[in-house]
Order: sequence, then C-alpha cells, then structure tokens
Amino acid sequence: ADVPYTRVIEHKHFEMFGEDVDACPKTIISKEFSTEWKDGMEPYYPINDVENNGLYQKYKALADSNNQYIFGGRLAEYKYYDMAPVVELVLNRWK
Repeated sequence: ADVPYTRVIEHKHFEMFGEDVDACPKTIISKEFSTEWKDGMEPYYPINDVENNGLYQKYKALADSNNQYIFGGRLAEYKYYDMAPVVELVLNRWK
C-alpha cells in the first residue's frame, strides 16, 4: 500500500474484545510515521553496522554462557521483528 505511515493502531482493540468492540461507537487511532534517526533521538530499530554487530556478538556470547535466563525478541537477536513472529518465537522456545 502506498501510505505515508508505518502502521495504524485502533486502540479499542487492545482494551475490548468481541461484542464490546462492535458496540463501541467511537474510537481512537494512532498513526506511526518513520523518520531517519538523528543524533539526540531515541533509536527504535537496530542499526546494522560493524560496531553494533560486534557489540551484539559480545552480548550474545555472554547470554549464551548463562542458562538462567532466556532472551528473545528484537533486543535478544538484534533484529527487527513484527509482533506476530516474536510471539511465535517465544511459544516455540517455551516448548
């Protein structure tokens, strides 16, 4: 789709389910717009460069040497994921 935003969230779907959603006559939506990161901004996505990938490898080695914790998702794998694959990943690791 040719739209200027990354995603749209209709918030009532996070708080209500089933008939409650259908019965609610009003809604609130948020649109997320991407922008190129600049110094001083909060980084939201991995920046895959030599320095950051090297740092990730150090953290991964440290995490792999400790079996008390299970790390998963974007921060653990230093990858961008949509939420559905993250949930699937967690469920598969839980088994």
